[in-house]
Amino acid sequence: MMSKFQQKSPERTLRGSIRVNFYAAFAGLLCLILTLTAVSVYSVHQQSAYQDQIDTSSQAAINIEKVNGLIFAVVMESRGVYMSSDAATVQRYSSALLRRNSELADVMDQWQRIVRTDDLELFEAFKARISDFMRFRAELARRATTISQQAGRDWGDNEANRSVRAALNEDLAALGTVYFKRAHIITQMRQRIQQTKILLVILGISAVGLTGLTAFLLKASLIAPLLDITAATDSIATGQFLMTIPHTARTDEIGKLAEAVQQLQSVIQRNNDLLKNQLKTMREREIFEHNEMHFVAAINNMAQGLVMLDAQANVILMNESYRNMYKLPENIMDSRCSLRDILSHRAESGLFSGDASAHVKTILARIALGKPSTSHINLKDGRWIRVLGQPTPDGDWVATHEDFTKHHQLERTLERIERLFGAVVENIDEAILAQDLGTNRYVFVNRAAEILFGMSREAIMGRTAQEIFEEDTAEKIDGTGRLMPIAETGTREKVQTIATPGNGQRIAGIRHFPASNGEGVPLCLITLIDDKTDRPMQMRKLAS
Repeated sequence: MMSKFQQKSPERTLRGSIRVNFYAAFAGLLCLILTLTAVSVYSVHQQSAYQDQIDTSSQAAINIEKVNGLIFAVVMESRGVYMSSDAATVQRYSSALLRRNSELADVMDQWQRIVRTDDLELFEAFKARISDFMRFRAELARRATTISQQAGRDWGDNEANRSVRAALNEDLAALGTVYFKRAHIITQMRQRIQQTKILLVILGISAVGLTGLTAFLLKASLIAPLLDITAATDSIATGQFLMTIPHTARTDEIGKLAEAVQQLQSVIQRNNDLLKNQLKTMREREIFEHNEMHFVAAINNMAQGLVMLDAQANVILMNESYRNMYKLPENIMDSRCSLRDILSHRAESGLFSGDASAHVKTILARIALGKPSTSHINLKDGRWIRVLGQPTPDGDWVATHEDFTKHHQLERTLERIERLFGAVVENIDEAILAQDLGTNRYVFVNRAAEILFGMSREAIMGRTAQEIFEEDTAEKIDGTGRLMPIAETGTREKVQTIATPGNGQRIAGIRHFPASNGEGVPLCLITLIDDKTDRPMQMRKLAS
């Protein structure tokens, strides 16, 4: 028992000694930190006050120099006012005097912002005297410019004016004395700041020393063993199980921690492989299920039909839109399916009547070529299908099938309407012109307009009326400047005489109306011109 106690007593003594040393070191460090903080706050306050005093004193000295110079400049401008002989010179000096007065007022306003208690009384008196001085000089300029040069001289060149100037000099000297005293105060503040800095250095060195001592004790008794155990734990976490855990022979808390890590090592070593396999399996299953769900949802919600073939034209997948488009059975993908099988089902449904073998060869050739392709299919039920084929990097083939029957029919209808409209427009007797409302240039001219103007449509299109016709005729034909609401246009015809470039003077009825987009917004302006020049002669022939 005595031997066992003697073995443990040095450990207990060491732990007690470390605890006492830690408490003492932390208490001393806390006191040093608090003292250092208080001195630092005091130092910052002193430095701020010191900098404020320097800035204020410097600006005050600058203001004295500025005011003194501006007073002298005002006096010189005043002399220029009442010593000049002509009115223009008097006016020039008066304007300069007023500008100097304004600059002097600005400097006084800036100066007032930095006035302190020690120069407040002197500054208020000085400012009042400056205000009187500026009013006096402004009155001098007014008299010299509005009354006479002599009136300005009588007002400004007198003993009272010179006494005011002397009083201002005395005020500036008194303010300079105040700012000189401030310089002495600044010197004292600088000395106190230097002393505070020395104290901060001493406190900082003491804090660093005490921190170093505390850090040494922590490292020797706690941090070093903990780092050893942490390094061993990190090695176990990375899969290095064949290693010895340090400090397991110690009987204190460090030893117990080392034993716990040793037990953890054995448990992790037994379960690590199983956990890895489980995690890998779960991750792969989740990724697969997630991708499969999104993939199936995406292809089945496509508006277009989609089919994917391999290099031998076997079907890898198809979506619901494709199956419904060609009326394929729901169970077509339950067993192996090829493009030939799809064509067979389409033939049974009456949606394919060609040579299946030739069609398969064509698709295989496209797959082998490996380039995108576009084709159109006209089904027997009247539908038109647009097929866009795209190769994949691994040699497969993806094709999208889009039902564009309505679009195809609309295009055919529009083509027929355009041909009919063109035939009508080209064969009517009235000249028709269309102007772009943005540029006023003609974008359409019919054959009757070519005959009326004696010009080809190539010479008319792309030009404005002002570029083609004389000014008077252009004003009559160009309707962009008289654009009216759609409901009020198209029925008012104005019969006027126009001068055509190649057909002489013509009598024509002119109408303008806008072509809208269906919502009342004009897109272009249509001009209809009815050539009435030969109408009376034709009427007489018919009458005879």
